[in-house]
Amino acid sequence: MKRTWRCFVCNDIHYGTQPPEVCPTCKVRRAYVEISSAEAGKACLPSPAPFTKDDFRRAIEDFAAKNEFQVNPDRERVATLIEGIFANEANHGLKYCPCRLATKDFAEDLKIVCPCNFLVHETYRGREKGACWCGLFVRR
Repeated sequence: MKRTWRCFVCNDIHYGTQPPEVCPTCKVRRAYVEISSAEAGKACLPSPAPFTKDDFRRAIEDFAAKNEFQVNPDRERVATLIEGIFANEANHGLKYCPCRLATKDFAEDLKIVCPCNFLVHETYRGREKGACWCGLFVRR
């Protein structure tokens, strides 16, 4: 079954059974996450199936399984963050990170669609924390 994928670094959209191993746009390896039909529709690709919170949790777990980080083991925190992500989608049209403010500049705000490119941020690179801004993803 074909699904829609988005590169979390450059927001490249891919429609297929699996995401590319290497993003053809930014050349980052394993940088794709599955996205909802609503998010894909905003970019260009409609999809009939709704994307639930459980689908999102599975998508980020699959995404993390292929990388050096994991979904935060604190399930209650993750559930709260996913609520915030879906609230942002309901209010602003895309799954913006729950810990960042949208600027209403669409091109700029694409940088904070969850999962954002947190690997370059000090909160992740720093020795003391090793997590994305909101703590949805943490170093293994």
